[in-house]
Amino acid sequence: MKKRESTVLTFALMLALACFSLAQTQIDWQGHAWKVTNGRMAGVARGDPGNVSVDASGFLHLGIAKKAGKWTAAELFTVDDLGFGTYQWVVEGDVWNMDPVTVLGLFPYGPAHRVGKNATNEIDVEFSRWNNTCVCDADFTIYPAVAREHHKPSYELNFKVDDGTALTTARVVWSSASIVFTLMSGDQPIGTTANVLKTETFTSSKADIPQQAIPVGMNLWAFESAPSANQSVIIRSFQYVP
Repeated sequence: MKKRESTVLTFALMLALACFSLAQTQIDWQGHAWKVTNGRMAGVARGDPGNVSVDASGFLHLGIAKKAGKWTAAELFTVDDLGFGTYQWVVEGDVWNMDPVTVLGLFPYGPAHRVGKNATNEIDVEFSRWNNTCVCDADFTIYPAVAREHHKPSYELNFKVDDGTALTTARVVWSSASIVFTLMSGDQPIGTTANVLKTETFTSSKADIPQQAIPVGMNLWAFESAPSANQSVIIRSFQYVP
């Protein structure tokens, strides 16, 4: 009997720990469940759920922080898969002048749910100076439905805006034959285009554009080396309209 009781207690403890872990690595925000990365991710800092939080106003905070002598970053993906439609984020902060190694990524990304391999099924809006390896502070990038030679993207554009605005709206309109990227200053409602900082349209064959429903990711990470100080970004909102 004691052995049976011990087995039951051990199982109950394992179940409790599993539930605790799930609670720590998944959040509900803006009508979606999001799984928060705990461990390996892009860059030199590992994902830490402690760097992802939602404040009393409902704003999402992402951070890069040094903890116990090691740098940690932030990343999360929707549990559900989203398809063609409009994706929009409103970001608070001067994302044009972050530490040179800091990258803020806003991106539908298939490989997170095993839809294609790395360098496929990805649509990126990124804010970064990429450790000053380019004269830029942002980029638009698309990886195709099927991998190309040398993992080349279907489309990539690095550019410099240096707006310094307190709020930036990032919008992606994705269809089977085209993707339209738009960055605007301020908090712009879906359906409204105003204060445009940069807009580009990519039109191509279906092979060059992701075609399947995929999760949406957001991350704040360190490229090539650690930043000079802790970093943080606030995402005020995310909207998806099919």
